[in-house]
Amino acid sequence: MSFFKSRRSVLLDVAILCFFLGGWVYSYLSPVVRGLMDEHEFCLKDFEMDDYHFFGTVSHASVPSLFGGTDIPFLDKVNFQINSDEDSKFVLYASQEIMDEMSEWYSFGGFGAGSIPLEIIAARVDEHTFVVHYMASADGELDFETLVEDYQFHYAFLGVCLVAILGLLGLIFLILWLVLKRKSGTIKAVVD
Repeated sequence: MSFFKSRRSVLLDVAILCFFLGGWVYSYLSPVVRGLMDEHEFCLKDFEMDDYHFFGTVSHASVPSLFGGTDIPFLDKVNFQINSDEDSKFVLYASQEIMDEMSEWYSFGGFGAGSIPLEIIAARVDEHTFVVHYMASADGELDFETLVEDYQFHYAFLGVCLVAILGLLGLIFLILWLVLKRKSGTIKAVVD
């Protein structure tokens, strides 16, 4: 009987872990997914019509220290503000390779980075947050195909699949836990 009790608790623990990991991964994916999806329908949005156009200079930039420089998709990002606007936050999701190519014409930590004018096309995620889909200066550009089609869309699809798999695994382990719990309850009733 102790064999079934220990297995039951492990099944519940693994189910909770799968749900937790799925929620954690989705919390990192959700800004990008909301930036790619249409607000009113469950489909990809028309990027030319729905994205916002901005011009300005970077006034503040930060790289989250926990995952900065790890090159893990959607965990490695740059948060920045333009034109000293404290209310708006831009998030650039890009791989280390994309950032290395971008450093040839713009670097957030470079000397004089705040004086270089930029053109930014971004998707509104919430009232104050935008996900960058295109970025350019006079010396170069980070084009839509590289940033959105090759990186954000590809990894968002893989991330959503990972969240779905973790959710299904959690559900399977939860059902197994419930079945074993019910089965052990009937065994105890028969023994009594």
